[in-house]
Amino acid sequence: MITLHFFYNMEKPICEKFQLIPVKFRKNLCQRIRDLKTRQQRKKKKKERGKYRSYSLNLKICALKWIEEGRDERTIAEELDIPLKNIRRWKKQGPFRKKGCGRKSIDLEMEQKLAAWCHETIRNTNKRVSRAMIQTQALKMIKQGVDFKASKGWTDKFVRKYKLIRNKRISKS
Repeated sequence: MITLHFFYNMEKPICEKFQLIPVKFRKNLCQRIRDLKTRQQRKKKKKERGKYRSYSLNLKICALKWIEEGRDERTIAEELDIPLKNIRRWKKQGPFRKKGCGRKSIDLEMEQKLAAWCHETIRNTNKRVSRAMIQTQALKMIKQGVDFKASKGWTDKFVRKYKLIRNKRISKS
């Protein structure tokens, strides 16, 4: 049987090469040649591309819509030039970040009371609340038996979360 390499190695034009091949093999030959070339191009792209690649949210949503319409995952992967593994993961997880990701607060009720205390103190005294004041008040408000340390990192995140301290001063005019 004649392989596709036969066409690449000969010096004659492709028309003359077709005449050497029996009729029953000529039917799908052009398609096989095109498929071979596209596969070779994809292999080159994969080598050039590197290990990781990020995809836009619109592309992910588009792929998921096509899956919902009933299109095959493999054809979608080939059309969008995305690994099949990524499409299956997107289908499993969904296009958006799940709710509730990230570290949970130890005592949400205490944090809300502390934020209210900070706002009241700022309103009543008309002065800023320092981070040290926030840390001491948090240690007073926390429930007994809870392993909690009002560290600098926790205080910074608390201040940022409840927007307590502003870097810019507002001048009154």
